[in-house]
Amino acid sequence: MERRDKWGAPRRESSSSAGQVGVAATREGWGVENLPYPEGVAYIQARWDLCIGCGACEMACAFHHFGVLNRELSRIQIFRYLTPLPKAVQNVCAQCPPQERECEKACPVIPPVIYYDKETFHTKVDAKRCKGVSCNACAKACPAAVPHFYPPKYDYALVCDLCEKDGKRRPACVDICPNGALEFMSPRFPRHLDRIHPDMKAEYLSKRLYPLPKDKTVKLPEEIWGK
Repeated sequence: MERRDKWGAPRRESSSSAGQVGVAATREGWGVENLPYPEGVAYIQARWDLCIGCGACEMACAFHHFGVLNRELSRIQIFRYLTPLPKAVQNVCAQCPPQERECEKACPVIPPVIYYDKETFHTKVDAKRCKGVSCNACAKACPAAVPHFYPPKYDYALVCDLCEKDGKRRPACVDICPNGALEFMSPRFPRHLDRIHPDMKAEYLSKRLYPLPKDKTVKLPEEIWGK
């Protein structure tokens, strides 16, 4: 019987050098639908409405880049709110177009430490030249406050690089998300909503999901029946 992975794609078995048998997925795309990876300019679009706050994306990102399970080292961050019910919102670099790259414009180093690489189509950071959290200019300039730091060991801006390696972009967070809340796609419409702060995203979600004021979502008994 053919074995399949959690996305429904066929799996193939491969033997390790130690003689152990492992299972490797033969997926060639992303998501449940096994969609083809985009070419050229692309970014991770966060579906705020679908995020359940499990943190799997953060773990996958940290492990991919540093080999550890530490959410603070993740380039995608999950913010959790009461809207008034619990709701999680993702925050990740939108790979902004030239006129909107506030982080690059704000960097005091010349040439900028944080910049968009036109060959690999993602934001890069020169860790050796970055002034770290003591500068923090890029994070202050970014409307979504995406760049963050993890001093003293990793005191440079941590920004999404789409898990690019040797020219191939395979975002680990997109593949591991259990709820399809992250999509890897070419820009199809303005990214202004991806560039706003998570606090504002949560506020928009609150108004959309709970149109009543926060203090009126659940009415007190006396409000219904009278005193």
